Amino acid sequence: MNEDKFSGKADNYAKYRPSYPAAVIDWLYDKTHADTVADIGAGTGKFTQCLTAEPWEVIAVEPNADMLEKLIETLPKIKSVKASAESTGLPDGSCDLVTAAQAFHWFDEQKFKEECQRILTPKGKLAIVFNERAQNGLSKRRDSICMKYCGAFHTGHVGKRDSSEGDRFLREEYFSSVEVISAKNDILFDKERFIGDTLSRSYALKSGDKGYREFTDELTAAFYEYERNGVVTMSYNTLCYLGTF
Repeated sequence: MNEDKFSGKADNYAKYRPSYPAAVIDWLYDKTHADTVADIGAGTGKFTQCLTAEPWEVIAVEPNADMLEKLIETLPKIKSVKASAESTGLPDGSCDLVTAAQAFHWFDEQKFKEECQRILTPKGKLAIVFNERAQNGLSKRRDSICMKYCGAFHTGHVGKRDSSEGDRFLREEYFSSVEVISAKNDILFDKERFIGDTLSRSYALKSGDKGYREFTDELTAAFYEYERNGVVTMSYNTLCYLGTF
């Protein structure tokens, strides 16, 4: 169970995590013209909010109480459900599209597939979305700091697979048919956002943990080494896998 991984991190997650390119949302709507979409593992509603740009009904499903409270605060008009990805409680055949953004790696993959097959309409599809951070000098430095201080530090699909193996798994094993879109997603981070984004990670130390002050001090030093005019560019590639089973 991974439902408590982000307890106490909702504020940082909502404020500092990157959003998603509009091109991905437009592509999903053009491909599905769905009436109802369920965003599973919705967290604080980063991707859920992007989905509201299209005229479908959006349902957010999130098991973590802290994250769901922040989602409801941010998106009070969205229907929300406190439930896991493997047991959403949604009615059979009630969704034309299911989305999982920056969340699929936390799920029991087989049970989630079975739940999608239950709640999707016969022609319904699942979209799995990742913001993959490009590697550069700053991101490598950040990862080395996290590796030093955060015992649960991981890369790739939360330690299950690296990015290339995760891509192969989704294209060749998980779906019977899949289409993929990628979109560049460069975001400017000031110092506050750079540190806050890192602290929002599941593995990051929390205030009061041993080594927290040293951890944040080293992140601050890394930021100042790479900043220009008070900001750094964090480059992401947003990948969306839209498939059927």
